[in-house]
Amino acid sequence: MKQGKGPSGLGRWAAAGDVLVGWQRSARVDGDRMLILGQVWEREAGHLARHWALDGVRKGVLYVKASSPAAAQELQLRAGALQKALNKYFRQPWIRAIKTTKA
Repeated sequence: MKQGKGPSGLGRWAAAGDVLVGWQRSARVDGDRMLILGQVWEREAGHLARHWALDGVRKGVLYVKASSPAAAQELQLRAGALQKALNKYFRQPWIRAIKTTKA
């Protein structure tokens, strides 16, 4: 990878191809994780999965939309056990927390 000073003299330049390859590699890993997570979500959440919708993952925090305040509270109560159950499907645990978002 060829690097040099930017026009302002600050920062580094990188070849677009090198950056793209790195991004694709990390995106593939995240995509695989999300695919697995989507497949096991209903199995682990059980009948309550119809009240909770996966919203996304950011920095190890799984965000879930709850259909009602009662469903959000139930998710908060079950978050620890659900986190542990979901992490068992991965080589290394990567879900650090589960939080609700507004529907």
